[in-house]
Amino acid sequence: MFIKIFTFHNTINIGAILQSRILKDFVEKETFLYTEFDNFQPKKTLHAEYIKPLITKNFYKFKNTIHKNFKIYNWKRKLNKNYSRNLEKKDTKKFVSIYGSDEIWNVQNHYYGYDPHFFGYKNNSKKISYAASFGKAKLELISKIQRTELSKLLGEFENISVRDENSCKIVKQLIGYEPQIVLDPIFLSDLPILDNKDVFIDKIEKDFAIIYGDYFSEDQKKIILNFCKKKNLELISISYYSKWVKKNYINLDPTIFFQLFKKSKFVFTSMFHGIMFSIKLKKQFYYSVDPVRVNKVSYVISEFKLNKREINASNNLDSDIDYSEINKFFEQWLNNSKSFLIDSINKNIK
Repeated sequence: MFIKIFTFHNTINIGAILQSRILKDFVEKETFLYTEFDNFQPKKTLHAEYIKPLITKNFYKFKNTIHKNFKIYNWKRKLNKNYSRNLEKKDTKKFVSIYGSDEIWNVQNHYYGYDPHFFGYKNNSKKISYAASFGKAKLELISKIQRTELSKLLGEFENISVRDENSCKIVKQLIGYEPQIVLDPIFLSDLPILDNKDVFIDKIEKDFAIIYGDYFSEDQKKIILNFCKKKNLELISISYYSKWVKKNYINLDPTIFFQLFKKSKFVFTSMFHGIMFSIKLKKQFYYSVDPVRVNKVSYVISEFKLNKREINASNNLDSDIDYSEINKFFEQWLNNSKSFLIDSINKNIK
């Protein structure tokens, strides 16, 4: 018996990398079962991740994207070598499938659209989902034929959990079952490799704020720049090239990325995992609502009552998040999320 995870793991998106690796780490640690990733990855997604960023006239962006690809490759190799538990794959025929996290169920994704593989098509193993998401997909835009197939495939799952309210509603309408909403995998565990110290980080002496994401209006950019000037903060854009920011650190591996988050004084983000890492590290952060990510972001923002962290002129950017209030609800949600995953696995490996 072993575990197989179906998610977007072959990527240069650091949020996706860490959610998949932390999920794998947590499952191995809790079950002592050999755990592997399913090798299938949509070709269009791989093209969007690895090829499209290189199609640019900006040599700085081109060069640093290549460096980033190599750094992530080496980081993964180091992780596999130094942090592997070397668990034995005892039975090559019997396994439990975990689908998620990430937008693997986004049937209206502009990269690859509907892919039955991520709904368990032709997979006769016991299937559960953890924090899977339909992203920005809307049920009314799904064809009747596709709905019928989705209802059949999701009905074959033993246990289903999602990570946002939109996905919860879609699953309930398709199979009449209300799935549990769980926390993103990055909260489940801590990868030791992320705590590795780096000379690069130590050289940054001035207090700084980070930009993570590429969806900010001109007004929001002005608000951020004025805020950093007022606070005497250096502004650094990480993972994405932002021409309106003087310092851009694109070629980062996940450890340096995580350490920059950890050391920053403030975070400005339009990314789902930008918000998740900020909460995990108890950072003071502000966010921009990217329409592509609004469904998966809005539920967490609402549950933690963080709506006032949206970047706009009417908000007071000097107010701090009271994490003691968030923790009251967060700990229970985290325990419920862990219990769902562990109990679902244990029930299906018998």
